Amino acid sequence: MPASDAPAAPLMLARAQGSPLHHQVYLILRDALRSGRYRPGEMMPTEDALSAQFGVSRITIRRALDTLERANLIERRQGKGTYIRREAPSSPIHVPIYSIVEQIARVGATTDVRVIEFGYEVPPPDVREAFGLDETRTLQRAVRVRLQNGEPFVHLTTFVADRVSATFGRDDMERTSLFELIQRAGVRLHSGHQTVSATLATPLVSRHLNVKIGAPLLRTIRVLNDKDGNAVEHLEVLASPEVFQLRFALEPSDLAAVQARRPGHPE
Repeated sequence: MPASDAPAAPLMLARAQGSPLHHQVYLILRDALRSGRYRPGEMMPTEDALSAQFGVSRITIRRALDTLERANLIERRQGKGTYIRREAPSSPIHVPIYSIVEQIARVGATTDVRVIEFGYEVPPPDVREAFGLDETRTLQRAVRVRLQNGEPFVHLTTFVADRVSATFGRDDMERTSLFELIQRAGVRLHSGHQTVSATLATPLVSRHLNVKIGAPLLRTIRVLNDKDGNAVEHLEVLASPEVFQLRFALEPSDLAAVQARRPGHPE
């Protein structure tokens, strides 16, 4: 069955911000594809359905789909519809968990936070998969912006496990970092992984970060687990590379392993 959950235009499109509507539709759909709202191999909604959901013409939708196709994110099949391309698997790079935790603590201690959204909802497929949930279960979701010297510089979307979310509310998130709230709930973090990629600012995110629609952003997806391998937090970080960077520690054992490679071994 075609997917039918494209975002509604009144909530997302910004007709007065100087960015063409077809580009805004492209950004929103591309973000939905990358966030897991649509799954690889799934059929996209029809042009008519997308036109109605976004409140724009079919020509606008077609131009947005053309851009998605050029980016190799979708595949048009003659007489069958438009489908999500299957992504090639990526090769993970090992990063010590304490290096990630150090970054979390440092950012939380040197910035202020503003909670924009707070509530409970059914998470998108990639988050459900991380937590091992069925399609009816809800999780606490929060959208926050961190500020440095009063200026927004990072956009955060988090989903957290029930045993953590049951211990705090919106006001707590205004005063305390989520990392501290997880510790306060008595949950000990043991492992995790994160994926770093590039993306472009959607109309909604552009307003939260005070950047132009389509501005380049660093996108980080981070999942932290407990000692049993159960997900505790799913975090999406969006930030301008001009003001936010990721720094990873290189361990002696990692460097020793690299230097021990036989001559001519590709890096």
